Amino acid sequence: MAAPETTADGGIPAPAPLDLIQSLANTLGTDPDRDQLGTREDAAVWLRAAALLPASARLGNSDHTALLRLRESLRGVLAAHTNGHQDPAAAAGLTRALADGRIVVTVDPANGVGLASAARASYSGVVAELAVAIADSAVAGTWPRLKSCSVDGCGVAFYDDSAAATAIRCAAHAASA
Repeated sequence: MAAPETTADGGIPAPAPLDLIQSLANTLGTDPDRDQLGTREDAAVWLRAAALLPASARLGNSDHTALLRLRESLRGVLAAHTNGHQDPAAAAGLTRALADGRIVVTVDPANGVGLASAARASYSGVVAELAVAIADSAVAGTWPRLKSCSVDGCGVAFYDDSAAATAIRCAAHAASA
């Protein structure tokens, strides 16, 4: 899924691969009737558009439930990023949600080391791709800059590109700070 020039809140998108994680977190907006993962079918459409689920793959009921849990645990960690504090429960929740992914360490001929999906099942592959994106973003130093807007009722995931990384509001609410 190609990153837009600006996000829905008017901010800049997170750099790849963190933009994928930002997009997942933002599948639930401020209007609960606009949940892009609300049904199994909606979730499959979003996952296919994000190039995470092959066209021939299905998303089962338990996979859909797990995906919603993954998104909520992700949003909990982003809130901790915003607040600038450690949240062991949020971190543990995201760790549990990512455990469904099957990841392998890869080594290339030039001795480069990376992570890749080793999953054969559709949902495990989705989770592995998301886990690799988080790990790669952490290595790049961008992971802690993905935050959720602190304005009550907002929660939009935004990328904090400020020099001090101290932003706590999305672009739509930053001007009213």
